[in-house]
Amino acid sequence: MKLDNQFEADIFWLERLPRNLRPDEKQIEELENLRRRYRLTNDVFLMTLLSSPIMTRRVQENVYVNVKQRMPNASEKELLEAIFKSRVFPKNPAGLRMTDEEIQREMQHIDCLEDLIKFITEIETQEPRFKRDILGIGRRIAKRIDGILHS
Repeated sequence: MKLDNQFEADIFWLERLPRNLRPDEKQIEELENLRRRYRLTNDVFLMTLLSSPIMTRRVQENVYVNVKQRMPNASEKELLEAIFKSRVFPKNPAGLRMTDEEIQREMQHIDCLEDLIKFITEIETQEPRFKRDILGIGRRIAKRIDGILHS
């Protein structure tokens, strides 16, 4: 299937994905073929896509740029802590469940954006990307999504 227009009406997951997170055209085609093959809804597919470690990295890099622009006089540590806190519940309803004390404890080991991305990715990979995945199909789909995004 060739996607002449990456905004075809039936590719709702792509339309809902912020432009700065969108894969390239070849990846979009492969991802859409995967979604259709397994008959995943756009919402389920989008959530699985966004939970990819590669997408987590892209999101955090974009948040870093935005926070740095909003807080030009902040130290690197302050920027990283602001990004970290943006990932925590209740500010982020789908975010990490951590207390301020836990955040401060973890911040002692985070000195750069790469450290923060590594921490967030490790936490997120502990959560299954498909909640009811008895046969492991969801895990295989998630692994395939990661492979496509990595190519």
